[in-house]
Amino acid sequence: TWSALGTTRGIGPTVGKKWTSKPVATRVPYMVCIGNHERDWAHSGSYYNGTDSGGECGVAYERRFRMPRPSLDEAWYGFDYGSAHFVLMSTEHNFQKDSNQYRFLDSHLKSVDRSVTPWLVFAGHRPMYIDSTNADVPGGDLTVASLLRANVEPLLKEYKVDLALWGHHHSYQRTCPVYNEVCTEGATTHIVIGMGGQGLSKNVKPVKPSWIDFLDYEHWGYSRFMTNATTLFFEFVRDNDGLVHDSVVLKK
Repeated sequence: TWSALGTTRGIGPTVGKKWTSKPVATRVPYMVCIGNHERDWAHSGSYYNGTDSGGECGVAYERRFRMPRPSLDEAWYGFDYGSAHFVLMSTEHNFQKDSNQYRFLDSHLKSVDRSVTPWLVFAGHRPMYIDSTNADVPGGDLTVASLLRANVEPLLKEYKVDLALWGHHHSYQRTCPVYNEVCTEGATTHIVIGMGGQGLSKNVKPVKPSWIDFLDYEHWGYSRFMTNATTLFFEFVRDNDGLVHDSVVLKK
């Protein structure tokens, strides 16, 4: 299964159709997560009133990728795959504690049977943890990350989420197990896997945050991971040489 976290940049329906007809997209099942370039448009119901979707407003995304979401324009859902359960949220819709999405995430995470799927993987487009200099309001990397930590991170702690995957920033970044910006044993490991995006994001701080264990903003690549009942093994493969340049092993 190929999981995409929305690292395209407003490619439009015509180019999108061409992209999804490529060999990988036509042979491998996709489980996708909506991002700003698929959804955001002023006064359309998106959380941010930007123009990043080019007027698509999530329509092309929803028609092309029919995920098991609750309903139209509710782009959050979960599914089992092997020994892992995946929960995908939308950072482009309201996720604060009084929202429909928050109530779904709380209820869904609570319902996961860890005896069947011992690994719990969470995903969204804009990162909860990110080394970036963009503090714009309301949609800057640091602004959104702070909002996600205030509202969603307590759920990750309560339900013992093992791994959180993010996109948006076109880089690869891996944290320590972290909660409330402090490396904490048993907390969630966060990985930004935006290194497949168009153009790399090099707006990182001169000194990386203490909770960043690995950072690469100079190379494209892809990630892969495997799970069994007791082990999750994650790798970052660089595009230029096909070699593994970062890996992490999580254990039960």
